[in-house]
Amino acid sequence: MQKKFYESYIIIDGNLEDAAIEEEIKKYESFFSKNEVEIVLVNRMGRKRLAYPLNKRLNGFYVCFEIHSSPELISKIERTYKLDENILRYLTIFVSPKTKTEKEEHFKNKAILQSKYDEAKEKLELSNAAAKEAAEAKPVEETVKAATPVKETAKEAVVK
Repeated sequence: MQKKFYESYIIIDGNLEDAAIEEEIKKYESFFSKNEVEIVLVNRMGRKRLAYPLNKRLNGFYVCFEIHSSPELISKIERTYKLDENILRYLTIFVSPKTKTEKEEHFKNKAILQSKYDEAKEKLELSNAAAKEAAEAKPVEETVKAATPVKETAKEAVVK
């Protein structure tokens, strides 16, 4: 059977230790390899607070598996998710070739914009540092001469 591209998202119980979460991810990676599912990418999105409690849990660890699989295996994968008590929610979606190219293009454009932003930020930091160094490099005498006197109060005027 022809393999199709899927994204399988799971939310693992966020109350588990990091080692236990990694163990869960490794368990599913080995499950996929046993069932001849090709793993393209494992995206660990991290711990996030849930919008509402799931099984009395307030946070979860999000993971996305990008896989090539036959459609018959998807039901087996989802059944395995359902039986695992550490998985709060799961979602497996088919990604069409058009959607896949749009997604790749989006992330490519996002990376380009991020690099432009980083370059502009770096230039701004360099110009600020240069201005600060120039201000510090002025001799003290010039700074004193350039300083304008502060308005005298009535008491100071009488004393002089």
